[in-house]
Amino acid sequence: MGRTEKSQGLAPPAVRKVVRAKQARQIINTQVVKILASNARAKRGAEGSILIADPGPVIFGASEKETEDGETYVKRKGQGRRKVRDTEPMLGNQDHGKRNTKKRNDSLDDHIPDLTSAAAVSDSPKRELKIRIIATDTLTAAHMLALPSQYGEPDIKPTKKSPNVCVLNHASPLRPGGGVFSGATSQEEFLCSRTTLYPSLKESFYRLPEIGGIYTHDVLVFRNSLGLGCKEGELGHHHSYWIDVVSAGMLRFPELEGEEDEVKRFSKKDMELVEAKMRGVLRIATSKGAKRLVLGAWGCGAYGNPVADIARSWKKVINGGKPTGKRSRITKDIESWPDLEAVNFAIPNRKMATEFASAFDNSLEVEVGPHEADEDEEEEEQDAVASELRDKIQEIESQLSSVWNPALKHRLSAMLDGLKTQLGERVGEVEVDDTDEEQQEGGVPVAGDSDDGI
Repeated sequence: MGRTEKSQGLAPPAVRKVVRAKQARQIINTQVVKILASNARAKRGAEGSILIADPGPVIFGASEKETEDGETYVKRKGQGRRKVRDTEPMLGNQDHGKRNTKKRNDSLDDHIPDLTSAAAVSDSPKRELKIRIIATDTLTAAHMLALPSQYGEPDIKPTKKSPNVCVLNHASPLRPGGGVFSGATSQEEFLCSRTTLYPSLKESFYRLPEIGGIYTHDVLVFRNSLGLGCKEGELGHHHSYWIDVVSAGMLRFPELEGEEDEVKRFSKKDMELVEAKMRGVLRIATSKGAKRLVLGAWGCGAYGNPVADIARSWKKVINGGKPTGKRSRITKDIESWPDLEAVNFAIPNRKMATEFASAFDNSLEVEVGPHEADEDEEEEEQDAVASELRDKIQEIESQLSSVWNPALKHRLSAMLDGLKTQLGERVGEVEVDDTDEEQQEGGVPVAGDSDDGI
């Protein structure tokens, strides 16, 4: 039998992009504003976001100091809060010269970090970290951790002190929300148009630090992964939920090493920087009490980072790598995350998820999420990336003709070869028929937007 209804053709990509931009502006400028005006918790979260640059190692079980009405209090894990006497040594106290107990304080301070860390690990049984790679979007992966009973998993009874699921926002390092107001479909834009995240990304925080990022507590998720124009995508009061977000930027357009017939890999310098970025994200999240994380193929979309290297770097950092820097002595050269219970890697592109899983751990199978990514949006974003790569290639080719320094010319040539290789790989994945349409879709600069791994 034939169709009972007339088929509906898709609008051109440029038109759909304009529609998405309009919908995102409407949601952020109207709906999010109303939510913040009526929800005190969401407002506190948006206004209380903080920028954390170059976070140091987390000492699990260490004491926290608070000052109230001129009195100093100390909080220790499992011991509550109590007032500190004048003669009592303080953890991390730097002003030893003003006390007569200098020797006692110095000896205690030298050993407290190691003792508290060891006690924290030995007193509580270490849980096995559950890692999953799911072909789905970030918010669906977060929902699976927040409300596991809805997905056939054992339920977790939340309490007032239970930490939210913490999500990594693959953020633009240059501007809040990346290309959310221009209709881009990357992960950051996806989050900003479905949560109260955008108001927390304050202009004063940018440019984001090389290592570190913005921490936002209590971000309200009020839409699911369905399209912005879909009414079924709105979550009612009883179905909305809370997440915490770390917004950080990944390395962009790295100079990859390898011959033409070899797999392109990070240079040693770039690999160390990527691992430092990842370690910074985990330090921020765990220092805020996060136990369940949603990560992703960070930087493997528009930023051109190799999927396998990103997967291996995540594995090394999560399992405990060897950090560099002045503070490595405190962590005994190994930095682990004993409080982490679960990590979901959300990678909507099934092919990318499979490649990521094979590099991360061959024993892990890619799970199919309950909501598959919009293939049309994936192709559209890939087309935009191909267009931006072509623009970058043309820019470097024009620069080469005017460069006389041999060393600089050699470096630009190497960058050009790498970009051409990336373009060839992308064109092989996505067939592009209309060059003019590509130029329209490439209107959002890749260097200023987040990567496309939702």
